[in-house]
Amino acid sequence: MHPRQTVTVRAPAKINLLLYVLERQSTGYHGILSLMQMVNLHDRLTLIRRPVRDGIRIVTRNRTLPLGEDNLIVRAARAFMKRYGIETGLRIELDKKIPIGAGLGGGSSDAAATLYGLGRLFKITPPRTELAALGRTLGSDLPFFFGGPTAWVSGIGNEVAPIRSGENLWAVLVNPGFEVSTAWVYSELGRVRSGVPAPRRTFLKKIRLTLDRNRNKIPSRKSKTFPVTKRSFSLHNDLEVITIRRYPVIESIKERLCSLGAKGVLMSGSGPTVFGLFPDGSSAYSAATVLRRGGKAGGMNRSGPWIIWVARLLNRSPW
Repeated sequence: MHPRQTVTVRAPAKINLLLYVLERQSTGYHGILSLMQMVNLHDRLTLIRRPVRDGIRIVTRNRTLPLGEDNLIVRAARAFMKRYGIETGLRIELDKKIPIGAGLGGGSSDAAATLYGLGRLFKITPPRTELAALGRTLGSDLPFFFGGPTAWVSGIGNEVAPIRSGENLWAVLVNPGFEVSTAWVYSELGRVRSGVPAPRRTFLKKIRLTLDRNRNKIPSRKSKTFPVTKRSFSLHNDLEVITIRRYPVIESIKERLCSLGAKGVLMSGSGPTVFGLFPDGSSAYSAATVLRRGGKAGGMNRSGPWIIWVARLLNRSPW
């Protein structure tokens, strides 16, 4: 059986409907408890088999993306080839829609899509758990993309418990036009906060979920289905207060989305992208139309147009 010569895969963005940051672990990473959700804003990767002498090359119109050996896509490709004993060159054509440093997991999703796509390219079908374990060696967000589209994520991102939300919600995503460093946000969080876990325990009790005492993991038997519109559920992100302190435009975006009828608004990940949840596509598109008429980013020394998307919350993984 000969391998394919070309495969195209989509890499979905994610949003954090819930993000609690727990204690720093011995590895230096913080533990987290997050409810992550894929949305249908996608990057697209075309993987093309090339002679070994060509090496691994990424081709993209995005001029701000580092394309060297440290690029997560390149690292994922090398890890896959080493794991499965493949020697080949590879051309990766990347159509980048998810902004860099936006809190939407674009880099991790691209790397996960590379692992999945290489399996298709070479007609290798490892189980998702095996690809997730390989992804775990590359970055803490990668395992989610093999367990989504909706999942509780805990530990340092390595514990993924898929769930079904059973809802067809839409989101308006607004990016103010600049990047935020995740490392900076976490360093600021460690410097300024104290005693945050209490709200997390209160919330878990309210929705009748508990963490395994020794692993900061939600047992999968307790997380099979969870409606996001559940009355006891409230969007929350521990990192939001840190990013807003430096970039107050994020608070302005949240207020604007609320005024346009969003049922819940939150900054995703370390920011700066903000999403507002809507019950259907028509209300989401209406809100986006109003925002596009006058959205301008401001705050600190950065300015520029807001980047706005309407996206459906996925109930199936694109893979």
